[in-house]
Amino acid sequence: MTDAAIPEELRKRDPEFIRAVLPALWLASTVWFRAEVHGFENLPDEPVLFVGNHSGGGSTPDTFVFLLAYNTFFTVEGRPLYALAHDTITAAPGFGNLTRKLGVVPAANSFAEQIFKTGGSALVYPGGDVEALRPWRDRYKIVFSGRTGFLKLAHRCKVKIVPVVATGGHDTLVILNDGRRTAELLRLDKLARVKSLPMTLSLPWGLSPLPLPHFPLPAKIRMQVLEPIDLRARFGAKPDWDHASDYVTSVMQVGLSKLASRTVLPMVR
Repeated sequence: MTDAAIPEELRKRDPEFIRAVLPALWLASTVWFRAEVHGFENLPDEPVLFVGNHSGGGSTPDTFVFLLAYNTFFTVEGRPLYALAHDTITAAPGFGNLTRKLGVVPAANSFAEQIFKTGGSALVYPGGDVEALRPWRDRYKIVFSGRTGFLKLAHRCKVKIVPVVATGGHDTLVILNDGRRTAELLRLDKLARVKSLPMTLSLPWGLSPLPLPHFPLPAKIRMQVLEPIDLRARFGAKPDWDHASDYVTSVMQVGLSKLASRTVLPMVR
């Protein structure tokens, strides 16, 4: 595919920018979060759909840790990776431009399909803001809320799913309650595609009724790339999507629970 045929949103990924900021940002991540990302050796040499559990409120630090670790491991131009994100991230003044240079694009199937056609891989979070804003007590739970669009995307595009589980992101703030009912009452789910509006405790806002971007506490972030899942090989040409969803989420829940068992104190180990 020629550069002219690549959608503008994908062309905003800036390899030169990533190469320039990668050493400093990865150093900061390893110092502040003591970040560990394992399992890249599990990846096939082909485009894949990474599927992650979403944590950390509006800041989602583990997303950026994964982007940095991936580009460090595979080099900036070797195997391009794009992350699909909510409009509130990609459209944010200043911050949105930064994320786009790192390879963050609006969460739309059309962009993901183009990413695969260009030979790149995509990172998605099926749980969206509901999972990113789940209560702190549920930080070690996979919460996809029955969403199966990511499965249909991978199946249609004939790419494997590679689950990525992470701990620590949800220890960078404290989310006190499930805010889905509040978002429904305020009709934010209809007006702004915001599904959750919980009470949070974070820096510098203290106690807040809004999930504002926060300064993350120095929690230990661990990430594990799991074995690829070939939906067509496992579930055939016409999958039972509920069955496929149960399988993928159960694999990820087992992986997340194993990773969580290594955490003693969020700020220490």
